[in-house]
Amino acid sequence: PLTEYSATYEASPNGLAATGTRSLTKTGANSYELSNSLVASLVGQSLAQMNQLSAFELVDDQILPQNYSYTLTGVSRASHAISFNWDAALATSSEDDESWQLQLKEGVMDQLSYQLAMRLALLDNTEGARNFSFAIVDGDGVETQEYRLTGEEIITTPLGELNTVKLERVREASDERETAIWFAVDWNFLLTRIEQLNSAGLRIVLELKSAELDGETVRGIN
Repeated sequence: PLTEYSATYEASPNGLAATGTRSLTKTGANSYELSNSLVASLVGQSLAQMNQLSAFELVDDQILPQNYSYTLTGVSRASHAISFNWDAALATSSEDDESWQLQLKEGVMDQLSYQLAMRLALLDNTEGARNFSFAIVDGDGVETQEYRLTGEEIITTPLGELNTVKLERVREASDERETAIWFAVDWNFLLTRIEQLNSAGLRIVLELKSAELDGETVRGIN
């Protein structure tokens, strides 16, 4: 079984102050829900809120997404939903007023559950793999994202220093965007930090502020 957790994060999307929460909750014998939310505010006023939820089953150590939802409200609005039918090997993906049916293959995930798959891959990385690949439903298609394990780092967070491993997304040489993700080695590879550089040159950082993992408070090494 997966280890349940709840965590809060600080973020800097588009130069605004934001707070985020993530949690993994067991809902049945092999069923789980992974949730992620982010609220951006300015001078104490909420400007936008993003919510993601992935309901999935864990079968033979493999993630089988069942339903995914994404909503953005506030100054901008957007919605995305995916329904997975593994018996028929089909997924129904919708964005706002558009909808598509996609063929499913083993290992395909949604845009939230693949981040949990990263953690599972690191936990199971007994052979020291450096490259990881994830197939993710993205609108009207399935996108493959490649990540490279670049090494171990001790990083400073609001919880203190944490031992982490760092993954970087592999992109085309002409693509100026960057994505780096750190996971806490001593805490079941809990997501610790994400840094993204978008096409406009804006850097966005999401950093762990506090967390409880299986009922234990996450702490730094000093």
